[in-house]
Amino acid sequence: MKGAVAGNSPAPASAVKSTVAPLPEQQATFIEAISDYKTRFDAAGNELQQRVLRDERRMAILKAVGGQLRADGWSGTLRKLETNGDGNAVVVVRVAPNIDLATWNNAMSDVLHSTLIEKGTPLYAALVNMSVGDKVKVSGNFIRAEADGLFEQSITIRGAMTAPEFLFKFTDISK
Repeated sequence: MKGAVAGNSPAPASAVKSTVAPLPEQQATFIEAISDYKTRFDAAGNELQQRVLRDERRMAILKAVGGQLRADGWSGTLRKLETNGDGNAVVVVRVAPNIDLATWNNAMSDVLHSTLIEKGTPLYAALVNMSVGDKVKVSGNFIRAEADGLFEQSITIRGAMTAPEFLFKFTDISK
């Protein structure tokens, strides 16, 4: 008889407990809104439809993050950990496939938003012992912007809708 040996079949997936902690509800709602509109954007027939979808997504994103534009205890993976010319930390955290939270990568771009993590701060000190690929919890604030509701750094509408990188002012990053 071919196939599984009696008594040796794997447990059903429903019986296996996940070791992954559930995402904070706000983060899950945020990811769901972006993923839903990515799918719809990819299926759109023309640029006019794509523009309408971006406008609709803006409302869904703002609803997901709430009026304070704050995220607390979101789970992610440290994707970039570098310094700029002044030695301040440049950070990118991936919170879902193709969705990133990021500081600016240079002081000129950061003049208005102050997202770079300054040397000598407790947050900078915490980052010293982290590495790209680390699983992290992050908290901080989004920056309000018109096109996407939150400041998104992509150059094209396709980038904004399919692999958004949201400008983020981190207030806490921990393993």
